[in-house]
Amino acid sequence: MSNVISISVEPRELMGTGNARRMRKAGVVPAIVYSCGSETIHLSVKEDNVRKLHSHVGMVELSCPNGDTKTVILKKIQIHPLSLKALHIDFIEVRADEIITVVVPIECVGEPAGLRQGGQLEAVMHEIEIQCLPVAVPQIIEIDVSGLELDQAFHIKDLVLAEGLTAVGDEDMIICHVRAPRTQEEETESDEEAEKVETAESAEAGKDKEKA
Repeated sequence: MSNVISISVEPRELMGTGNARRMRKAGVVPAIVYSCGSETIHLSVKEDNVRKLHSHVGMVELSCPNGDTKTVILKKIQIHPLSLKALHIDFIEVRADEIITVVVPIECVGEPAGLRQGGQLEAVMHEIEIQCLPVAVPQIIEIDVSGLELDQAFHIKDLVLAEGLTAVGDEDMIICHVRAPRTQEEETESDEEAEKVETAESAEAGKDKEKA
């Protein structure tokens, strides 16, 4: 099943910070489409359509008023740190026969056997890069962790992906593992080490400031 959503967009002719600010006040978000071999395209997207893009992984079909469409993937949504509203959207145009690299969320499903042995599941990776055709981009990668015993790990090489999907990265990288809870002594040592690093960084920053 293809993972595609369609949203309507409008061409954008006026550029600049002031125009972008006025657009946002009117409930419209400026956007740009990057494309190999052609000029970038400036568009605007209504906030209602921007909500459809959040948490979406896969292709997006942009529909223009004149009937033109562009197939893209979402590169980035710039979010305001306080209001959490979208400030700008970047798209990348893709071809149907082009292998692309996308970041897909990872979800662990099942209860690890190691939990009954006093362990706890720790996720090391929350997302992973996948290479595939645009139409085959999955919304999420599910990992069955029910077979993990205490002190066992699930690596990239353990992934069973659908045909046409390839994971990017060192196959020995750990995605998640079941380990015994950290002792109070370990937590104290970890906090002390973090404090040492922070102190060293502050001292280095002070030296740089003096040099400046």
